[in-house]
Amino acid sequence: MPEGSPKSAEIDAFHRDGAVLLRGLLSPTWMQVIEDAIEAVLAAPGPRSKFAVPESRSFFQDSDNRRRVAAIDEIVWRSPIADVARRLLRSRKINFLQDHILVKEPGTERRTIWHQDQPYSPVDGRDFITFWIAADPVPVERSLRLVRGSHLAGRWYRPRHFSNGAERDGDDPTWAPIPDVDADPVAYPVIGWGVAPGDVVAFHGLTLHGAAGNQTTEDRRRVLSLRWTGDDARFAPRGGPMSPPPPVERPLVAGGPLDGPDFPVVIDEDHATLGQQTDRKGMTS
Repeated sequence: MPEGSPKSAEIDAFHRDGAVLLRGLLSPTWMQVIEDAIEAVLAAPGPRSKFAVPESRSFFQDSDNRRRVAAIDEIVWRSPIADVARRLLRSRKINFLQDHILVKEPGTERRTIWHQDQPYSPVDGRDFITFWIAADPVPVERSLRLVRGSHLAGRWYRPRHFSNGAERDGDDPTWAPIPDVDADPVAYPVIGWGVAPGDVVAFHGLTLHGAAGNQTTEDRRRVLSLRWTGDDARFAPRGGPMSPPPPVERPLVAGGPLDGPDFPVVIDEDHATLGQQTDRKGMTS
């Protein structure tokens, strides 16, 4: 088993709780690549970049930059993360879905609202996983918060605008409204961890999660999130906005696989391993 692979107890925790902390998964060398990727996007934001609070410019987000930022592409194809995603999902195939950078500068009051990742995406199926990787030390009170076991409830919650918390137009009206997680800790038990660079939080696409602001005077909170899908993932166009957006040049068929240049297959055990989750340029996991 490759170095850095999740232990059986960690795989069990992911399936039971919908989230697991993988301590020290990434080496300092890989963390430098991740920091370089974040800083490259900050220096030259992409077309999907935005500030959750435009007037303060303190909570920055950008996504879908793999094709234009070499460091992100390197992480997708060469780091151990794709193989870890495969093992956590117990999947034979892994597609890369999306990169997402979130930066809360010191003094950021705006919290990340409770939400699930998958309803924002054009993806159906159970095999959906997000990796949350902080480039800075983050104490538990400012770290990711997740509702234990919420991925097992069978509920899809309606996406909301991160700027004001309002529900969006066009989303499936049968999806449930986001519950008041903080008002009922018994019904919605929250877990979370303080993290250091190299630690990775992995969670299911239907796990409810959110995060506090960053009301410090000098500590940044820079995060790279990477989203992946496995064997049963299928393309599912939505009525509302989709993140990532569906491919335009090579459209996908509803109900069909995601495979293509936009959502590439990184590992396929039934054919061959496409990615090289091994050393490159001195990088080790």
